[in-house]
Amino acid sequence: MSDTALPAAGEMETFSVIGELPRGEFGVSALQKVGVTDDELARMERGVIRASPAEDATMVDDPNDPYQIIATWNDNRGTALSMRWGNSSWGWLKVSNKHNLTTAAARTTTKYPESRVVESASAIRYRTPVHRVECRFGVCQVVETKTVRVIANPIRLSDGKAKGVITAYCEGVVWCPDWVKNAINT
Repeated sequence: MSDTALPAAGEMETFSVIGELPRGEFGVSALQKVGVTDDELARMERGVIRASPAEDATMVDDPNDPYQIIATWNDNRGTALSMRWGNSSWGWLKVSNKHNLTTAAARTTTKYPESRVVESASAIRYRTPVHRVECRFGVCQVVETKTVRVIANPIRLSDGKAKGVITAYCEGVVWCPDWVKNAINT
C-alpha cells in the first residue's frame, strides 16, 4: 500500500468514504463509524492518506470459469456473500468492466449499508452512500455523494459458497466516478 502526502497544514484534503456520515460539519473521528481504521485516522493526522486501494480481483485460475471465487465475506447481518469471476451480466466482470467498481467497494457497501432489503430468496439489495469529503484542521464536510447499490444472491451453489454479487453500480449513472471505488474504507 502506498501513501500520498496531503497538502500543507490548513489546506483542504479530499477523499471518499462509503457509509452514512453526519450532516454538516463533523470531526474525523466520525469516520470510524463507517470502518475507517485507527491506522487510517493516524495517517490523516500525520498528513498522509492511502493511495487508491489495489483491486483484489485481477487474476483467476481459469478466466473461462465464471464461478471461480475471487473473495468471500459476511454482510452486516452475517449472511455469507462472495464475488465470483462472472461474465458480462453478473459478477466481477460486470461490476468492474461495466460499472467501474471493485470487489472492495461491493464488500464495504454490504458491510455498511444504509438499507438492506431481501427482495426474494435469491436477491438482497443493499444501498449505501459514498461521500466525497473535504477536511481542514480536522473538521470535515461532505461535498458530493453517490449511492452505490449492490444486488447479491445468497443461495449456496455446489461448492458451498453463495453465488454472490450479481451487480454493483452507482445509482443514476452507468460508470461510477473513480473517487467512489477509491474510498479509504474499502
